[in-house]
Amino acid sequence: MQERSFWSQLFDFSFSSFVTLKVIKVLYGLWIVIGVIAALSTLTGGLGMMDIMHFGYGWSAGAFLLSLIWAVIFFFLWVIGGRVWMETIIVLFRIAENTSALVQAGREGARGADGSPGESNAG
Repeated sequence: MQERSFWSQLFDFSFSSFVTLKVIKVLYGLWIVIGVIAALSTLTGGLGMMDIMHFGYGWSAGAFLLSLIWAVIFFFLWVIGGRVWMETIIVLFRIAENTSALVQAGREGARGADGSPGESNAG
């Protein structure tokens, strides 16, 4: 089977080939970038809480430390969850591709080498 271009696969309404395995790397990169942005916004919120919770006698470092711990935990859970989700998608698409290849090989084997129908060993 010849390899088709990305654009022809993208606009193939018969869905005979998949683009998911080609774009999953980009999606994973975007997933990590979103996680970094969310973690940084959590840290920014922690800095804001330091200013709010000073109770009249200075800055509250506890709010920032809590947001730092939460941001790190959130980021790693976000990345792990996204990785597992995308690996599941990849496995499903690879199963579909391998099944299609097995069906195609079975059809070619059933025809025989000379193009005539092959003989079945089933009795």
